Amino acid sequence: MDGIVMRWFLAVLLCWVSVLSAEKAQAGAWPRDKGQFFVALSADQLRSQIYAEYGFGKDWTLGNEVSMPQGRRLPDVSQFIQHPVWRGKGGAILSAGVAAELRETTAATAFPALKGVSEIAVRAGLFWGKGFESRFGNGWATVDAQVEHIVTTDWLGQGLAYKLDMGMGVQPTERLKLMAQAQYWRRGTAQTMRLEASAALALGPTQVVVSPSIGVIGAKSPRVKLGLWVEF
Repeated sequence: MDGIVMRWFLAVLLCWVSVLSAEKAQAGAWPRDKGQFFVALSADQLRSQIYAEYGFGKDWTLGNEVSMPQGRRLPDVSQFIQHPVWRGKGGAILSAGVAAELRETTAATAFPALKGVSEIAVRAGLFWGKGFESRFGNGWATVDAQVEHIVTTDWLGQGLAYKLDMGMGVQPTERLKLMAQAQYWRRGTAQTMRLEASAALALGPTQVVVSPSIGVIGAKSPRVKLGLWVEF
C-alpha cells in the first residue's frame, strides 16, 4: 500500500512541478511558446494516460506523462525537457530532449519474481519536423528517434531500447485535423510496430481525438484510443 501511495504522490508532484516552476500537439520538434500549457487525456483497451507540456521560455519545453497500464496497481511516471538545436530553410526544425521514467520493471515477464519492482529508465532523443502546404490544407511531417537505457537493472543485461516514430498530418478545415503515424520499438530481439490514424475535431478550446491503430510487428490486435486535448 505504501508503494502505491508513494507512486501516485510522485505522479502528482511531477505534474505540479511543471506548473509551479513557471511561476504559476504533443511534443514534437516544435517548442511550446512561453506560458503555453497543453494537456491531453487518453485511454484505449490497454492503458490510460495524462500528458502535459509547458512552454518554459527561451524555446524550452517541459513535460510530464502519467500512464496507467491495464491490470496494474502502480502508474508509470515520466518527465522530459527538450529544446531546438537547429532550424533550417523552409521551416524545418530539429530539437533534442532527455527524459527520465519511473515504472514497473519491463523484465517482469521474463523474471516473474520482479513483478511490481520499480525501475528507472533514461531516454535521449532527436525530434525533426517540417510544415508544408498541400491540396488538403496545411500539413506537417515529423520523425522522432529515441534511445533508452534502464539504469537500475543493468544486471539483467537488457541492453538499450530504440524507438522510432514517423508521422504526417493535414488540416483540411479550421476545426479538423487528420494524422497518421508509424510507431516502432525494439529492445534486443523483442520488437513492435503499430500503424495509427487519428482525427481531431476542435470544439472550442478542446479537441476530441479518435485514434484507431493496428499492429504489424508483435501484438497485432486492433485498438481504438479516445482522447481530449486542451491548450491554453
